[in-house]
Amino acid sequence: MLCLVLCSFTASAQFYVSFSGGYAFAAGEKEFGTNSVLSPTGIVNLGTFEGSYGEGVQTQLRGGYFFNEKWGVEVGVGYIYGTDQQFQKVEGILDMKTRGRAFGASLSGVYNVTKNIYVRAGMLTKIAGKTEAVVDLTLPAALTGRGDIKADFTTDFRGEFPLGFIGAAGYKFPITERLSLFAEVEYMSIDVTRDISELGEYKATLNGVIDVPAEALAQQLGATPLSELSLLLQERLQWGENGLPSPEAPYSSFGINFGITYNFK
Repeated sequence: MLCLVLCSFTASAQFYVSFSGGYAFAAGEKEFGTNSVLSPTGIVNLGTFEGSYGEGVQTQLRGGYFFNEKWGVEVGVGYIYGTDQQFQKVEGILDMKTRGRAFGASLSGVYNVTKNIYVRAGMLTKIAGKTEAVVDLTLPAALTGRGDIKADFTTDFRGEFPLGFIGAAGYKFPITERLSLFAEVEYMSIDVTRDISELGEYKATLNGVIDVPAEALAQQLGATPLSELSLLLQERLQWGENGLPSPEAPYSSFGINFGITYNFK
């Protein structure tokens, strides 16, 4: 009897690999920065921006093993090329956009509801990548006391090791005995806690002539209503220490994937 069970198990077991691409829409959005204007009395807040860095084009490579016709387990790696998110804006002075560029990994259980319909659910983490802040800044002489300053720079944020949830439901379209196409809807729920930020590309000029060092621009910003931007001009900054907050960056999404699967049965 045991031999029959083992033979049946072995006959139905199979390895597979799949590759997919798709687009993910923002889910679990969190508040970013403000939309505002500068008035004679200071900055006037017009509202806030919300979003998720999980929104964008994504690709995944997954490999799995089915123990029988119903149950399996799979591991996957993926990449998200996030769309630009409006993070903060001061009309005519500041335009800051942020975006995600991240690699993730997952471990999931898979269940075949029918021969064509399946569901999967498991754990998700981010294993590499960054969140980029792209800043376009124009400081009028009235704020600097030295002349107009124009600055463009990026700051890269890297996060701590996170854990989240991934789940999907899909439909398989067999092509041959080994190949099949699939379409699926997928939900990812994950936040990444800020850890380290580093100044990337940087360029600034005073009245279009003199290069302004990042340190000097940070000092100029310290005496303006945009003083918080000075933190983004540090060569390297450890968040969560010395009184600096360490907020969570949202990476949750709800997406649609299309792909192909090869079975090694």
